[in-house]
Amino acid sequence: MKKLLLLVLAVFFAAAAFAQDAPKVQVAVGYSYLYTPHDGFVPSSSFNGGDVSLAYFFSKHFGLKAEFADYGSYGQTVTVPANTQGCNSQANCALSVHGNVFTYTVGPVLHFKFKRVQPFAEVMFGGIHNNIYSDIFNHCTVQGECINLSKLPNNTAFDLVIGGGFDIPFSEHIAFRPVDVDYVRTGFGNPTVIGNSTQNNLRAQAGIVFKF
Repeated sequence: MKKLLLLVLAVFFAAAAFAQDAPKVQVAVGYSYLYTPHDGFVPSSSFNGGDVSLAYFFSKHFGLKAEFADYGSYGQTVTVPANTQGCNSQANCALSVHGNVFTYTVGPVLHFKFKRVQPFAEVMFGGIHNNIYSDIFNHCTVQGECINLSKLPNNTAFDLVIGGGFDIPFSEHIAFRPVDVDYVRTGFGNPTVIGNSTQNNLRAQAGIVFKF
């Protein structure tokens, strides 16, 4: 979270300096929740973190948004079924693993301004980092009961974000964002997910928007 706060400050001051000539900038900071469903060896997870985004509007309604979200570190108990691709044992292989998750995306945003509410829609793409897969691989190798899963899984994958929400303006320069709900498609295709190369996740965010 310390890295995220430093990034927020850096983006805030950069946007303020840039917006002196082009007052079309929005900086949003807030809470971010990410739900990932059960996938192969990996159980479903709920992540709580923070996000910061910078959007520049080329016109009244159309802009380009860049976003970074950090969900910190987490631990899980992963149960690999006995006598399967990942567990060469008569009993299930229970692994205590750890990982950290963050995303970085960029894409167009469509924004509408009404007196009391300002809805928006967004489509972004970029990358997601989650090293829980490689930690499963390493624990399997060390434990000896798990079959070597052929190669170290990737920690980073492509992600696609589609969704939107709305802002409630407090003033010309500050608004409250009560909800931003997105579908997040990720592409962790590796042996630990047993052939399923894509994951369908859900994300919800809320925060404060500063306008320059």
